[in-house]
Amino acid sequence: MERTNGQTAVSTESLNKNPEDMRIGGLEGGATHSTLFVVDGRGKKLAEVRGPHTNHWALGMEETAARINDMIVRSKADIGMPQAVPYDIVGLNLSGCEEEKSNKLLATTLHQLYPTASRDYTIGSDTLGSLRTGLPNGGVVLISGTGSNALLINPDGKTYGCGGWGHMMGDEGSAYWLSHRACKYVFDDLDGLLQAPAPITYVWPAMQEYFKVTDQQSMLPHLYANFNKCKFAMFTKELALGCERADPLCLKLFHEAGVMLAKHVTAVSAKAHNDLKLEKGGLKVICVGSVWKSWVYLQEGFIEEIHKRSLVDELTLLKLTTSAALGACYIAADKLNCVTMIKSFDQNTEEFYRYKRENLPPTKTASSCVASRLVPNGVEQIEIR
Repeated sequence: MERTNGQTAVSTESLNKNPEDMRIGGLEGGATHSTLFVVDGRGKKLAEVRGPHTNHWALGMEETAARINDMIVRSKADIGMPQAVPYDIVGLNLSGCEEEKSNKLLATTLHQLYPTASRDYTIGSDTLGSLRTGLPNGGVVLISGTGSNALLINPDGKTYGCGGWGHMMGDEGSAYWLSHRACKYVFDDLDGLLQAPAPITYVWPAMQEYFKVTDQQSMLPHLYANFNKCKFAMFTKELALGCERADPLCLKLFHEAGVMLAKHVTAVSAKAHNDLKLEKGGLKVICVGSVWKSWVYLQEGFIEEIHKRSLVDELTLLKLTTSAALGACYIAADKLNCVTMIKSFDQNTEEFYRYKRENLPPTKTASSCVASRLVPNGVEQIEIR
């Protein structure tokens, strides 16, 4: 088959099929797990398969390709499709797939090692898949899960990102960042280097229980020989529990995370087309990742920062009601020129907060107004997949 830019050309055989006979895959791969959807040419879901994370920077190309193929194999078994028959196309929107050169290499690796998996691939970042799931004309995706990342797509197709550089260079506002910052506050306070901004009376015992340690020395294996980014990030659940118990340090941490996530939005919004900002509801931001479950604790810091920077007059925060694997299917269908695909964008998202600058009285701070909104709106912890 002819290949272009590391991917195969559109298959004539696929184009000549009836929509019901087409098989299009879409794989969303985050830092902790992956999800594969399989749909037909009209968008009807035929299979859903979950698997481990698929970040090639952490795994290497061959292991990443093996995990992708394993999910494809299992999905074919679920729909009764012969393994020797390839899917028409599979969209891969994976954590770590922001670079064109490495994306081409992943496509080549899949074709060489697993030639019957799929005739064609599209490959891009997980943020792109999330956006294409819910916004047809562009907008912002803001991921805050194990790591963090923001991506703006303008109506002309141009993209601009902020973050996504991993825990060594960023991940601000993510679960890993929250956990690391909490541990750093504790270590500095115990050392007498810097006093934590609030007592460590909840966070330090929670660290000892979660990591099964008794003192700072016994934390060292978790920081070096047995370091596990995902395990560190999961400690954020204990911090969220601390917020429920009104622990001042946990509340401070989530306030700081809200500020950092808002900074991601303002960074990319400076490059957003005016038509995105002037839409009904303002700039649309799809919020993805487990940290958004604690929006009630992020909200004050987030809105304070948005209001202070004066770059956005109105924005709407949305959560996905389905997996971003569906957006990966949409992207794959576009590559295949599949015009019969039904894309239910409105059904794929749900609004959970709207900010409008003119609604905040100038005599009050953003934080005082936000706090007053919590009760009337019935804000609760929102699960966002």
